Amino acid sequence: MDAIYVLWRRELKRHFRSRAQIAASLGQALRCLLVLGYGLSPVFRRSGEGSYLEFLAPGVIAMTVLFGSLFSGIQLIWGRHFGFLKETLVAPVPRLPIMIGRTCGAASTSMIQGRLVAVVSVLAGLRPVGDAGIALGLAVPRPGAYCTD
Repeated sequence: MDAIYVLWRRELKRHFRSRAQIAASLGQALRCLLVLGYGLSPVFRRSGEGSYLEFLAPGVIAMTVLFGSLFSGIQLIWGRHFGFLKETLVAPVPRLPIMIGRTCGAASTSMIQGRLVAVVSVLAGLRPVGDAGIALGLAVPRPGAYCTD
């Protein structure tokens, strides 16, 4: 369990220390959300369907989580060929905890990014259906809930 926790924590630290990575991942989502949400909203409203921002926000949140996970997988491949994973695989630790730790770290960072985009969506004008919608969205287990001791 110690190896899983150490690798999970390393992934989180590595992600939060990389300001460029955070800005790039959130920047793309926010650009789609704000530019398309506000730009196409008059056309969407004219057709009688309501706010385009409310239609677009769940997809952008899902896209943020998906791309965060995808880029973590790509980093795993690069790490195997050139960096940290190559050194980790020769450690006296079974490979399963290494895989679980890296996976939990990637999942945690993706969930954090998704929650940040969800908060910005609410600030930009997304109105969930009642307080139950907000509570249900936050009921997802906290990042790394199953990855620690």
